[in-house]
Amino acid sequence: MKIKRQLHIFLLLVVLIPLVAFAMIPINRQLAVEGISFEKIIRISFLVASVIELACIIFTLHISNTISRSITFLQRSTKRLADGQVSKPLERRKNHRGENEITDLIGNLDKMRISLLENEERRKRFIMGMSHDLRTPVAVIKGYLEAIDDGVVSGKEEIAKSVNIILNKTNQLEAMLNSLINFVKLETAEQKNNLTLQPILPLLQEFAESCKNSGTIFNRNVKTEIQVSPDTQIMLNKELVLRALDNLYSNAQRYTKDKNVIIIKANETESEIKISIEDTGIGINEKDIQFIFDIFYRASNSRNEPGYGIGLSVVKNIIDSHGWKIDVKSQVGVGTNFTITIPKTNSKA
Repeated sequence: MKIKRQLHIFLLLVVLIPLVAFAMIPINRQLAVEGISFEKIIRISFLVASVIELACIIFTLHISNTISRSITFLQRSTKRLADGQVSKPLERRKNHRGENEITDLIGNLDKMRISLLENEERRKRFIMGMSHDLRTPVAVIKGYLEAIDDGVVSGKEEIAKSVNIILNKTNQLEAMLNSLINFVKLETAEQKNNLTLQPILPLLQEFAESCKNSGTIFNRNVKTEIQVSPDTQIMLNKELVLRALDNLYSNAQRYTKDKNVIIIKANETESEIKISIEDTGIGINEKDIQFIFDIFYRASNSRNEPGYGIGLSVVKNIIDSHGWKIDVKSQVGVGTNFTITIPKTNSKA
């Protein structure tokens, strides 16, 4: 039973004591009229009050015991979190009748445990991805410099060729570091909180026009379907939203071939706006979909393509900062569809 309900019962019993005392006054008078002795009347009144008082005492002990046992249970169940043991679920009450407001905290703490576990796994993948991607150009630069220093590369043309490779790898390393720095800035910058209420249709039209122009240059068949009211206004940061949409379109263009179709849609209902970018490219393996928004993660069928695995992480970060939602559906050899759902709770239509 909930502690709040138990307290209500306790208060009810406390209130009953004076009410019963007042109610006994006319009863006592009636008993006195009927000739019952005063001592017997006192005993009856005392007995009734004692029963209610005993009930109050029992309920007080019960509530105290419930709170004490619940706190002990909570302390025992959550001690593992303090010890850093987040791999196993927290203990829950086997008997649901023993659940109350305190033990209900276990559910929220278990969600926090899962979040900590996911963050730990994400941190490990982040470190592994960063160390792997940064190590490769550093190893190449180091190798060519050692070759020049040891005299293995001595000819003028060979040295010039080695220096050119070192310069390319240095530029690659710089680009990776800049991408990483921009991602970190996006994580902490105030600009992601700088949302203003503005019409979303001009933004979508600007994005669709840009995609059509890019499709013409790179020989992609880009189709657009924008069905959003010009009066609909959404809280957003235009620069960041365009950046997220451009990243999604760039991926669609990168993983499609000449003449492949890319479809951009935006539809509006009473409660939300859905923006989708669908391509007919190589698709994503099912085992990779749950990780594609993790920084530095490269899907198995995209590792031969240029990139650092940061773009989709930026997209997810921007979408989350707006309080929106992004979903992905994909099938290898068929294509991929990214859908952004924008609730209209903080908008004007």
